[in-house]
Amino acid sequence: MDVLAAKVKSVTTLRRASEETEAEQSVKKLGMVVDMTESSFIATLLPVVGMNEKDRHPYSRPEFLYFSEEETELSSDHAVRPVLCPKHPAKMPAYCGYAEVINAGKTIKNEDMATAKRLRIIQHGYNAVEAVDISNDKTPLNSDGRKPLDEPLLIGDNVSSDESDTPPFADAAYFAIFDGHAGSGASLMASYHLAQHIVNRLGSVVEAMITLDRRESLSGKKVCPLTSNVTVASLVTGALETAFLDMDDQIQSEKQQWRITGGCATIAALVVLDKLYIANAGDCRAILLTSQGVKQLSTDFNPSQERKRLQFLAYKQPELIGNCFSRLEYNRYLNKKDLKGSVLFRDWYMDGWAVKTVTDHDLLPPLICERRKKVEHSEDLLYITNLVIASRRTIDLIKRLPFKFRLLNTIGVSRGFGDHHLITVDDKIPIKPFLTAVPEVQVFDISTLNVLSDRDVLVMGSDGLWDVLSNERVNEIVGSVLENSEVDDRIKYTIAAQELVIAARGNPTQSAKWTLTGGGQASTDDITAFVIPLKYAISQPPDEDDDDDEEMLK
Repeated sequence: MDVLAAKVKSVTTLRRASEETEAEQSVKKLGMVVDMTESSFIATLLPVVGMNEKDRHPYSRPEFLYFSEEETELSSDHAVRPVLCPKHPAKMPAYCGYAEVINAGKTIKNEDMATAKRLRIIQHGYNAVEAVDISNDKTPLNSDGRKPLDEPLLIGDNVSSDESDTPPFADAAYFAIFDGHAGSGASLMASYHLAQHIVNRLGSVVEAMITLDRRESLSGKKVCPLTSNVTVASLVTGALETAFLDMDDQIQSEKQQWRITGGCATIAALVVLDKLYIANAGDCRAILLTSQGVKQLSTDFNPSQERKRLQFLAYKQPELIGNCFSRLEYNRYLNKKDLKGSVLFRDWYMDGWAVKTVTDHDLLPPLICERRKKVEHSEDLLYITNLVIASRRTIDLIKRLPFKFRLLNTIGVSRGFGDHHLITVDDKIPIKPFLTAVPEVQVFDISTLNVLSDRDVLVMGSDGLWDVLSNERVNEIVGSVLENSEVDDRIKYTIAAQELVIAARGNPTQSAKWTLTGGGQASTDDITAFVIPLKYAISQPPDEDDDDDEEMLK
């Protein structure tokens, strides 16, 4: 089965799609926010000296796909929307399955990115092993500007021994999805550098992790005898939390010298010392499919879900919204006719609803509102450099899109990387103070499954997948593929990921709509999906590692 067959198309089709895209670009669009470092009036508002006009990282697709420039270009056909899978699925880390598809025309490029790697975590302080300064990383790049896949492969129980002369180390499997918006700059940068930030943070505590893990295994205790609340899980969780902030700080710092567009929601999975860690900052999602059923391992963070946190920020720092927004949530839209009437409302400390008399301040736009989803890009956010007008095609798409909660009447996300220097056009309200890169980290002890089978998998996807597929539907699709595959078939996980993306993308119609097979609107967003078998994430058979790694580096 050729998992890349769907991406093949004629040069004529590609040229026609390119011409249509260029024509749409010439028709300027209407936007809601402005990035100060991208705007044409930056010289008067935010001077930046020595700004490099080149992108921090050239656009590409995930390096484990091993796509040429021509194949990358072919993947951006919005009319065909080919489903892309790795060229060598059996050589993916942990044999994980992966598939992606571009959006239906909202952006020129696919703004999602992904990473799959084996990581070796070495304790700092041994043989001059120290944390790497990512901003000054001199690792040689490939001819296309990307770093080589040089991380060592995980071989079963790769944990250093106390009797060894080598520094303490542990190996881990790492997978991540970066759901970009308003450009691919932040998602590309995070896909290259977040792993190293995680390794740096874990490198400070890996010796303690190994020691605690052995004590916990021998004694059954889950805590350190000296500090009652220090566990292996707490050390890894803290490393992930700080690594996410390190990544966001790096983007902010390097944005002063490089062109780094947009932001990205991020979800990362780390398998180390028999535990699975899911770090999520955004509205991507991870679910675990095992013999015990379906278990969601992340929270879909969006402005509505994080209402209390966002309202509390506005309460503590009212200058963040000034006299431009009301921090309260109302049960309905208000206008001048409602003045001195009654309305139900909620504030940051409330789970229920209460009644208040409507004042002039209540007529301001609410901090969090429900608006129809826009199509300027995958996360409904457009950085504006000029006054623009929406095209007829954009307006037609808007009419077909569902509603989505928005922060400050503009952005549909509340966590993630990037989006620095972002302000609302009308009121010049900074958006970044409300956004956070802090992830929620959930931990799953894989050893509780007793015996791992080839059907125990982790599924991660961007919101383009989950907007139209439920957890139960994903379980059905993946379960069907695995049930009808051989136990030792390494490609079945890629087939499962491919089937998920096909199901979410749906099928095109004559009216240019994309519909689900069973009816209903399909996803028009970028769609990315991983299907990761836990048994191989913990320990991949050693007899295949070396040859595979050598061939992948060619």
